Amino acid sequence: MAALSARSSDSLDSPAETGSWPRCGAHWRPGYRQSCSLRARLGIGKSRLLAELLEAAQTSEVPMRTLVAVCPPFRRPHTLGALVDAIRQSLDRIAGLGLSPLAGSLRPLFPEWAADLPAAPEPAEDATAVRHRLFGVLCELLDAMGISVLAVEDAHCADEASLEFLLFLCARRTRRISVVVTYRPEDLPEDSVVRRLFSPVAPSTTRLRIALGPLDVAATAGLVSSMLAGEQVSEEFAEFVHRGTDGIPLAVEESIRRMGDRADLARRDGAWVRREIEDIDVPPTIRDAVMERFRRTSSPARTLLEAAAGRCHVSRG
Repeated sequence: MAALSARSSDSLDSPAETGSWPRCGAHWRPGYRQSCSLRARLGIGKSRLLAELLEAAQTSEVPMRTLVAVCPPFRRPHTLGALVDAIRQSLDRIAGLGLSPLAGSLRPLFPEWAADLPAAPEPAEDATAVRHRLFGVLCELLDAMGISVLAVEDAHCADEASLEFLLFLCARRTRRISVVVTYRPEDLPEDSVVRRLFSPVAPSTTRLRIALGPLDVAATAGLVSSMLAGEQVSEEFAEFVHRGTDGIPLAVEESIRRMGDRADLARRDGAWVRREIEDIDVPPTIRDAVMERFRRTSSPARTLLEAAAGRCHVSRG
């Protein structure tokens, strides 16, 4: 995955970071907080790089405890659902954590722990006060769990409350928890909280915005070679694969597997080449993901996309 190109913007609280995503992971250490956003199109490989980053945190000189909240692509995401599920999977029981009496606010989220939680606090004045109290208790719970890095994957699928909690967490000036957020920019609404997520970062926090781009021809050749026991790939074949996949790693991997299954690959003059194929079929993984995005668009948008696809098909025919 080192072949993936990565760009990081300037940090607003420190000098520019000019390295790649793995360099970000090299800085993890207790007491040093980072707020990182990783944006990448479908199939670029953000999940794989996030795993590398978290491994760097867990295997640093002083191992850091991480918590990963994955946001499923629900049509109507559950309020704080991804975060609650991540906490539930990471924590067997809540007894003995020494939480404050306000932890009774967690009862609706964790009914299975009701016997170990304080009584529910007195009702707050309004809904915003209830949410503010709940956010504070969730921060208290993460502190008690010893979480140093909170990662939220696929934040474009997150509910509004979860994103507002991240705003709350990033603005906090007490115990330092690093926050990592991944998302697909093409699926992010224009008014999404993610776009302003790290604006109120606390002092002494390094902010990184990283965009992963597709592979170039040389990197595509390297990825294909790694799938073929490290053997050489012809330049013509690498250009063909890159042209048919736009350099998206997932598409490259799926396409090479399909070519191998259908015996469309051959060795010639010491290098891998393609047989007589003129185009690359869209891999099922990519097709299914695109169709799911298509189904989530509005009716006018679907009509426009269908018309554009029809014109493209006619022009190619």
